[in-house]
Amino acid sequence: MSPKKVNINPKPDTAKKPTNLDEWVTNRSSESSTQQPPVEHKPEKMKRLTLDIPESLHRAIKRKAVEEGVTMADQLRSLLEEHYQ
Repeated sequence: MSPKKVNINPKPDTAKKPTNLDEWVTNRSSESSTQQPPVEHKPEKMKRLTLDIPESLHRAIKRKAVEEGVTMADQLRSLLEEHYQ
């Protein structure tokens, strides 16, 4: 059995390259002072919570989630955030 080969393409160059270098050199100090660095929002680490609830409550939560077109987890997470934040 031969090992599987995976082709990995090089990382695309996403850096914005200046078209007019003289203009870039002249204006870069004013650009850097007005532009703020992008804010990185790292997703918060999730923790699992297990609850024992009556079947009737589970059915009611599930029914409501289906009516709203969301998952039970998203619905409950939203309710908990409203109460604790």
